[in-house]
Amino acid sequence: MRKKYLERQIKNIEELTKVIDSLDLDEGVRLLGFKKDSEDGGFIFISTVHSLIKSNQKYCINITDRIFNDESGIYLPGGKEEFLYAPNVEEVMKYIEKNALKPLKAWCY
Repeated sequence: MRKKYLERQIKNIEELTKVIDSLDLDEGVRLLGFKKDSEDGGFIFISTVHSLIKSNQKYCINITDRIFNDESGIYLPGGKEEFLYAPNVEEVMKYIEKNALKPLKAWCY
């Protein structure tokens, strides 16, 4: 049995900024975004960095392909993955503004 996580849709960029700024270690954000080399676009996942060493990188931006799963009938993350890091919410938002789909399609979990 697959475990499901509760998600809440984020309505606008202002709410998204507040959610990202207040993420706990076990929370994250999922957005639909562009991927140049993917037919179905991609997912952008935002989470906080979990590190035991001192780092100025507070956020992890995980970009992954969005692949349609015929068996389940939904899009799932898969394929190529890339990890970027940002020191603050302002840098995360710059990335999102350039790469997220418009209108915004985002959820927090």
